[in-house]
Amino acid sequence: MKHFLVLILLLNAAFAFSQTKKNSSADPWAGTYKLDTSKSKFSGPAPKEETVTVDAASKDSVKYTIKGSGADDKPYTVSYDGKVGTPSAQTMDGKEVAQITYQMSSSHEFTSEAKGSDGSSSSGTITLSRDSKTITVREHSKDASGAARDQTMVYTRQ
Repeated sequence: MKHFLVLILLLNAAFAFSQTKKNSSADPWAGTYKLDTSKSKFSGPAPKEETVTVDAASKDSVKYTIKGSGADDKPYTVSYDGKVGTPSAQTMDGKEVAQITYQMSSSHEFTSEAKGSDGSSSSGTITLSRDSKTITVREHSKDASGAARDQTMVYTRQ
């Protein structure tokens, strides 16, 4: 369950890292980002490592992959490929774990709403720093029993 909530946060961050690949040189979000656990605050165990690779994102669609290993050293791969404004499946190791809806608030901010297949839910704000080197994800989530958690994750451009 805790891993699912962390994954929701990470997926929210991944969306923030993206724009269309057609004009990637002018796109401040596009690229590969690595989780900085020393600057992040987790409500449970932090992943040991995590890298987000954005394939495409725009006001219309988002596609990314997250690869990492959890606190238990178990590797995972998370994928999302969907349309902005429409709930789309997020998968972990090939199995659907959530439906996520992304919205572009401004050129440097995105929001997300997620509903987990286990009954959990989350909402988040993803912010790109003005120098485009740091992504900060702030997320409020609830597990299936309604227990709330707040987390902040920081990613740095690679």
